[in-house]
Amino acid sequence: MIRLFQQHIPKRRLLLLASEGALLTLTLFFGAAIPGIATRPLGQATPVEIYRGILSAFLIAVLAQISLSFNDLYDWRVSQNRLDLPNRLLHAAGFCFITLALIAFFAPSLIFFPTIPDMTGQTWKLAILLGFAFLLLYYWRIGFHWFFFKWRFGERLLILGTGPLARELAQEIKERPDLGFEVIGLIGPPPKDPEKLPVLYLGSPPQLPQVATEEKVSRVIVSMEDRRGQLPVDALLACRLEGVLVEEREAIFERIHGKLSLDSLRPSYLIFSKGFRKSRLTLGIKRAFDAILATIGLIVTSPLLLLIAILIRLDSKGDILFHQPRVGLDGHEFVVWKFRTMRAEAEKTTGPVWALSSDDRVTRIGSILRKTRLDELPQMWNILLGEMSFVGPRPERPFFVDQLRKEIPYYLERLTVRPGLTGWAQINYPYGASIQDAKEKLMYDLYYVKNMSLLFDLTILLKTIKVLLLQRGAR
Repeated sequence: MIRLFQQHIPKRRLLLLASEGALLTLTLFFGAAIPGIATRPLGQATPVEIYRGILSAFLIAVLAQISLSFNDLYDWRVSQNRLDLPNRLLHAAGFCFITLALIAFFAPSLIFFPTIPDMTGQTWKLAILLGFAFLLLYYWRIGFHWFFFKWRFGERLLILGTGPLARELAQEIKERPDLGFEVIGLIGPPPKDPEKLPVLYLGSPPQLPQVATEEKVSRVIVSMEDRRGQLPVDALLACRLEGVLVEEREAIFERIHGKLSLDSLRPSYLIFSKGFRKSRLTLGIKRAFDAILATIGLIVTSPLLLLIAILIRLDSKGDILFHQPRVGLDGHEFVVWKFRTMRAEAEKTTGPVWALSSDDRVTRIGSILRKTRLDELPQMWNILLGEMSFVGPRPERPFFVDQLRKEIPYYLERLTVRPGLTGWAQINYPYGASIQDAKEKLMYDLYYVKNMSLLFDLTILLKTIKVLLLQRGAR
């Protein structure tokens, strides 16, 4: 897996991205030179025209791949479903056609092919080429997935441990060939039910160096629930001296899931692992970016804010804005501002409660605001004041913080950064409405705190746009 923008991306996904980008670019560029499509031979084009044509084809390919990503077609677990693949490809093609039509109408100079120098009235040819390119993508996808299912070519792993955590890890890697790993087997205390293991049981811990050599293993994953007096230090050292990498379960779990595992997380992993760097320069740039973007956002959206305020006033009685204490950086409380989406005094008799999927306290306008997340817009004022950031863990109410800190380990570590309008947990996990949900979101929040960077923030903001457009996770 390759680390890019603080995220671990499987090499096979990058290979799929690169190969499909090349396929789309070449299909569009050379397809435009086919007789019947071209209005002049490619040989008559100048080097500058050829360069512009390649750039145009590449631009359309990027648009196509953005639409593929928008339809989750770079998520291996989604795209390998052959029954769903044609439907998603059609949606992606439709989105790409619409975007391309808008570009051809508003900025036609961006699209130029040396074999069709005058695109006026010729855009139907481009539509045919793009449709053919998506048809090729369908067969390319089928061949790509078949190849990597039949010939895995993955990095060979051994898992040290036979308990529930080791079995869970082995099963997940087995079901996800896109990760580029192949679990050879488990090494550890003899299990009571070896026939129920997801992979082969290959022996006891003293046999680890021999098995690693015979199976040509490149990495050993330590996944033992209890290491006290049971960790085979000599066997692991022998593997390490032979060039085999030794890694904790928490490290590979973090790379696979983009979150930290609370089930096996130990303080030593947080202390000795890389990350948790918060330089003054990074924090200063992040704060300046927040202030500038919040100022622009408040000015640009002011007509929308006024319209929403009028609709809330007409829809139900009560204040337009809703304010509530939240816990922010280093545990300091502040008042967060939102558009009111519930009836006035909705918690007067119940006290603080989790939001429900079908909450009868929500007003008609409030339901729309929540699904589109427009109720969060006033929080740009909190960002301008420095109480929040655009990206960070979502701020929680003091009542729930006091409850969750007792139930969930490491919960207060999320308070070491400013809370955010959006965050890594928000784009990866739906709305939280229970202690278990809070635990799951904390695992993503800890990953963000550990890997925080400006490029990571930008990635989260871009993915937030997709979440908003698809209305995922709203409640």
